[in-house]
Amino acid sequence: MDESEIISVRGLVKRFGTVTVLDGIDLSVRRGDVVVVIGPSGSGKTTLLRCMNYLETYEAGSLTLDGVEIGYRDPPGTARRRRRSDREVSALRAQIGMVFQTFNLFPHLTAVQNVMLGLVKVQGQSKDQAHATAVKWLDRVGLGHKLD
Repeated sequence: MDESEIISVRGLVKRFGTVTVLDGIDLSVRRGDVVVVIGPSGSGKTTLLRCMNYLETYEAGSLTLDGVEIGYRDPPGTARRRRRSDREVSALRAQIGMVFQTFNLFPHLTAVQNVMLGLVKVQGQSKDQAHATAVKWLDRVGLGHKLD
């Protein structure tokens, strides 16, 4: 792995029964990169993202976040990979953001409150810190005028 890589995917394989959905995927993301995964429906985009969050297990390959293997303790190529504990997986997931295709916002919360929720509950930020972060990111994506 290149030292500047924050996410490294090497030879990722994911199967559902006899259907191979991801077949040797390689991907490198460096800190500060903006990456878009595009393709037709059913091409494996969501499956790749679910593997990156370890919401789906994968059969082969390596998937690391800042040099730490996601989902498994042992590096690829070892005789038997051991799954990380739920606590370890949760800690890794807390460092990865993902918006689901049918994202469901809490209708009783404002836009800024919806964004703040994960920052406070998952990352343990103070409400003031989470508010500042949420405002920054909503503004960055052109929604600064929709905070409330």
